[in-house]
Amino acid sequence: MSLNGIAASALSALKTSSAALGVVSNNISNVNTPGYARRVVNQQTLAAGGQLMGVDIASVQRVVDAFLQQENLSAGGTASQYDTAAGFFTQLNGLLGGPGDNQSLATGLTNMASAFGVASQAPSSSSSSTAVLNAMQGLAGDISNVSSTITSLQSQVDSQVVNSISSTNALITQIYTLNQQIKTATALGDTSSALLDQRDTALNTLSKTMGIRVNQQGDGGVNVTTTDGINLVSNTYAVLNYAGGVQNGTYGNIQIQDTNPQSGLVIGQASPLDPHLSSGSLKGMIDMRDQTLGGLAQGLGNFAQNVAQAFNAQTNANAAYPPPTSLTGRDTGLLTGDALNFAGKTTIAVADSTGNLVSRIDVNFGAGTLSVNGGGSVSIGSTVGSFTTALNAALGANGTASFTNGQLSIAANGSNGIVVQDDATTPSSRGGTAFSQFFGLNDVFTAQAPSILSTGLSASDASGLAAGGVIEFSLKGPAGDIVKQVNVTTSAGQTIGNVISALNTALGGAASFTLNGNGSISTAKSALYSDYQLNVTGDTTQRGTTGVSFTELFGIGDNNLSNQATNFAVTPTVAKALQRVGFSTPGITASSVAGDSVLSGGDNSGAIALQNIITGNRNFAAAGGISAQTESLSDYAASFYQQVSTVSNAVTQNQTTQDNRLQEAQSRMASNSGVNLDEELTNLTTYQQAYTAGARMLTVVDQLYQTLLQIQ
Repeated sequence: MSLNGIAASALSALKTSSAALGVVSNNISNVNTPGYARRVVNQQTLAAGGQLMGVDIASVQRVVDAFLQQENLSAGGTASQYDTAAGFFTQLNGLLGGPGDNQSLATGLTNMASAFGVASQAPSSSSSSTAVLNAMQGLAGDISNVSSTITSLQSQVDSQVVNSISSTNALITQIYTLNQQIKTATALGDTSSALLDQRDTALNTLSKTMGIRVNQQGDGGVNVTTTDGINLVSNTYAVLNYAGGVQNGTYGNIQIQDTNPQSGLVIGQASPLDPHLSSGSLKGMIDMRDQTLGGLAQGLGNFAQNVAQAFNAQTNANAAYPPPTSLTGRDTGLLTGDALNFAGKTTIAVADSTGNLVSRIDVNFGAGTLSVNGGGSVSIGSTVGSFTTALNAALGANGTASFTNGQLSIAANGSNGIVVQDDATTPSSRGGTAFSQFFGLNDVFTAQAPSILSTGLSASDASGLAAGGVIEFSLKGPAGDIVKQVNVTTSAGQTIGNVISALNTALGGAASFTLNGNGSISTAKSALYSDYQLNVTGDTTQRGTTGVSFTELFGIGDNNLSNQATNFAVTPTVAKALQRVGFSTPGITASSVAGDSVLSGGDNSGAIALQNIITGNRNFAAAGGISAQTESLSDYAASFYQQVSTVSNAVTQNQTTQDNRLQEAQSRMASNSGVNLDEELTNLTTYQQAYTAGARMLTVVDQLYQTLLQIQ
C-alpha cells in the first residue's frame, strides 16, 4: 500500500472515530432524557477496486425493539385507564363516606328508627314530632346529597373529557407533522434523527389517553390506529370532537373524523369513537361517568323509590292528631276525563280537632257509589272528574273537594280536619296503590320523579298529549356505542295505546313497551341489546295542564330511575307542619256516628308501624349492578355501599396489576434502548484509542515523507 493509501486510511479512522465519539457523547448526555433511545455506530470498510481504503460509518442506528415498544404503549394505556378510575374513586369514597358515617344512608335510617321509637313512647309530644321531622329531613338530605355528589362527579368527569379532546387533537397533529419530517430525513439517509425520539414521546403520551396500535412504514413514518383499526394518523389524520354536556342524564359520543392535511377539509362522515376506546384515560373517564357513576345513580334511585313508596304508604294509612284541615296531593298526571279505575273501599271523614267524627263518606269503588253517614248510595261516575264532583257534593257544608292539574285536594271547613281510612277487608286500589297514597294526600317524601309508576291507565284512555310533542330515545351500549336514536312526534287525539304503538314502531324491535294491567309500562330489549341502556334524551310532551310528560308519568327509560333520588326531600307540607306526620291509626267503623272518637292523640300504633318499615323486607329490582333481592331498607343501603366498595377494590387491584405491567415494560425498554454508562464509557475508550491510533499512523506517514524528502 502506498503512503497516500496509508494516510487516507488513517484519515478515515480519525473521521470515523470522531463521529463515533460524537454518538457516544450524545448517548451519555441524554442518559436521563425521557424517551431517548441510545444510538449505536455501525462501521464498514472502505474499498476501491478491491483494495481496502480504510473505515467508514455505515449507519448510526437507533436501538428500539418493536415488540417492547408496542407493549410499552399498551401497558401505558391500561395503566392510565385504571389510574384515572382510581383517582375518581378516591374522590367518590371521600364524598360518599362509609356506612358508619353521619352522612351515610344507613345512619339516616338508624336515626329515623330511633326517632319513631321515641315517638311511639310519647306520640302526642311536640318534641317527638320534631325529632321525627329532623330524622326524615336528615335521610332525605343524605339521599339528595349522594345523588348530587354522583351527578357533580359525572359533570366533572365529562368536563375532563372535553379538556382532553383538545390536547389529544394536538398530539395527533404533532405525530402527523413529525411523520412528514422523519420521512424527509429518512429519504436523505438520516435514520437516527432526534425527531424519532420526539415522535415516540408523543406516541407514549397519546397511548395514555387512548389505546393505540403503531405500524412502522418503510419510509420511516408510522401509521397509528386505535387497537381495532380506526385511523388516527396515516396519510391523513383524525380530528376528535366533543362539546360535552348531558341530556336527561345521558351523555353523547366523542366523534372522530378524518381530515385532509393539505386542505384541512374533513373526509367522509364522523363516527363515534367511544366504542373503539380499549384503554387510556379517555376510556377510564367515560366508563367512570357512564357505567360506574351511572350505575350507582340507578342503585341510589332504586333505594330512594322504595323509601318513598314504603313511608308514603304508611303515612297515608296513618292519621295525624289533630287531623289536618286540608289534604292536597301530588301531581298524578291524571286528567279529569281519565277512567277512575279504582277498586275496593275507602272512607273519607271529617273530624274535629279532638278526633271526634263529624261526618263520614264511605266510597265503594267496586260498586261505583258513595254514601254519607251510612245513608243511601250515590253514583260517583266512572271518571276522576265525576268522582271529585260527587265527593264535593257529599262533603256538603263540611268541606270541599277539587281536582286541578293532576292534584286532588280535600279540605274541611272551620277548624275540622280530614281523615282517610281504607277498608280493612277490601282496601281501595288503583294499579295496586291505595286511594290516599295514589293521590299522595299524606305523603312525607317527594323527588324529581314520581315514585308511583302504576298509573292505573288503560290503552283506551286518552293520551292527553297535544300535537307536536317529541319523545326522543337513544339505545346506548356498555362500550358507549349508540346503535339507535329515534324520536316520535305526538298527534292530536291519540290514546295511551296509540302512543305506545308509535314508540314501538320507531324502535323497530330493538326494544318494546308493554302497558300492564296496573297501568305501568314495562320495557323489553331484544337479545342483541340486552345489556344496553334505553335512555330518554328528550320529552317535550305534557299531559293536559299537569306538566307531567309521557315518559315521566310511566317512568320510561333506564335513566328515569336515577331521578328517583334527585331532589329527594320531605314534602313542603310536612316540612312546614310538624304534626302532619301521623302516629295514629284511624278507628272509623261502619257504625261510627257523629261525636264518636275516631282518632286519639295517645295512639302510637302508627309510629310503631313506621319504625317497622326500616327492618321489614321489600322486593328490590335489579339496578346499577346490584342484583334483584328481597331485603330491608337498611340492608339495601349496606348493599349500595358494598357495591361502591366492590367496584372500587376491583379498580384498585387492576391499577396495581397494570402499573406493575407498565413498570416491567419500561424496565425492559430501558434495558434494551436505554443508555448504559459502563457500556458507553467502554465505547468511549475504544473510539479514543482508535482515534489515537489513526493519529499515530498519520504521524508515521509524515515521518516517512520527511525521510524521503531528505533522501532527495
